[in-house]
Amino acid sequence: MKTLKTEKPTGSTRPLLERPNLPDPLRPRPIEPLPSPLRPGQYIGPREEELGRILKEILDRLTTIENRLKTIEEQLKTRR
Repeated sequence: MKTLKTEKPTGSTRPLLERPNLPDPLRPRPIEPLPSPLRPGQYIGPREEELGRILKEILDRLTTIENRLKTIEEQLKTRR
C-alpha cells in the first residue's frame, strides 16, 4: 500500500515549496472594525433628491404593472 509521501504529484507544475496565498498565522492582518448600524461607514446612502427620483421611478413602474393587470383582467372578463 502506497503512502501519500511516496507518491509524486501529477499534473502540478508548481514547486513543492510554493504555497497558495494563505494567511500567515504568525503575522495576522490587522482586524478592521465591523460596520455598526449605530456608527455609519463611509457610504450612507443616496441623497434625498436621488431618493425622490428613485421612488418616483418605482411608483411609475408599479402603476404600469397595475394598468397592464387591469387590461388583462378586462380581457379575461370579456372572454367568459
